[in-house]
Amino acid sequence: MSAITRAGLLALLAAGLLAVSQRAPAQSQEKQAMTSEQKEAERRARLKLAADGLERLYKVQPDARQAVEKASGYAVFDISAIYAILFVGQKGKGVLFDNTTKKATFMVSSRAGTGPGVGKQRVYQIFVFKTKGAMDQFILAGGTGGDVSASYSTGADGMVRSFNPSVDIYQVPESGVAVQASWGGTLYSVDSQLR
Repeated sequence: MSAITRAGLLALLAAGLLAVSQRAPAQSQEKQAMTSEQKEAERRARLKLAADGLERLYKVQPDARQAVEKASGYAVFDISAIYAILFVGQKGKGVLFDNTTKKATFMVSSRAGTGPGVGKQRVYQIFVFKTKGAMDQFILAGGTGGDVSASYSTGADGMVRSFNPSVDIYQVPESGVAVQASWGGTLYSVDSQLR
């Protein structure tokens, strides 16, 4: 069996395993509605996640504090990613804050993409919306937004570039190591369990 064939089979296997693992929790969540106590606990956990993510960002990028405070809003996500040869998959949860109204919107994200890479990584992804229009676009259509991005990271240093000049994106590694170069689309949507 050639190296290309083996690589293709491994990529298909990784894609299938990730798809199955992502479908199972989603199906069980749909069948089992959260109690009001569980919802409140999850909201508190997400707010803590956001505070932890900002704290880590400010340690590595002190200038980001002023950008976040002056922005129309910001979002903090805890993202888990897997890079398996040519397949990229990630999922996450987070919260978006409107700096004007002080409203918190609880969200989830998922990404599928491609590009060479190997590894598993967990990162905080922080979006800073310079304009209200950019923030509204992020959660357009009642809570479904998206971003097409190109990204690369090696080891502990990650960097993401946004195609939208009204949005700054910071990525702060939480754990794991990945060597990758990828492209793909990410879907961000309002978490229907926490509305």
